[in-house]
Amino acid sequence: MRLTLRGLRRFLLQLVSPDMMTFNDAVELQAAMLRAGQVLEALDMFFADYGVMYTNGAVFGEGLQACREKQEPFVASAQNIKGEITDLFVDAENEFCIFRNTTSYDDESGTTHRIDGLHVQMWAQGKIATEWFYSGEPMRGMIARGLLKDPAHILELIS
Repeated sequence: MRLTLRGLRRFLLQLVSPDMMTFNDAVELQAAMLRAGQVLEALDMFFADYGVMYTNGAVFGEGLQACREKQEPFVASAQNIKGEITDLFVDAENEFCIFRNTTSYDDESGTTHRIDGLHVQMWAQGKIATEWFYSGEPMRGMIARGLLKDPAHILELIS
């Protein structure tokens, strides 16, 4: 049996649970997994069972299972995922992070698409409790109001 890099990564991730990492390490590992195209694996590892995801202010999903079920069809149809996570800001004291996601992927017909979104995550006990995803005009508005320049004022911007 030949061990692949992906197989080794999965094996190592089973040995390391999020509660054994520092907050910074958990966020960095999540970003690395997203860059590697491991969207569902990152979701399974870091999203809380009770977590809530929002897209441009509307509820996308409540709970890990519901959010996973909504993301599975997209991930299954995406090929050649090239993860690009930038503008990563981590506030370990308040357990939140912000990052820009400009990942590209090919659909089933071979057409390349690019995600352009901003993720804002509030964590609790090593898991993402709430995630806000902004794209399009809502994302541009958040950036125009200074989110990437001064992420510490996130609560003022998302409320």
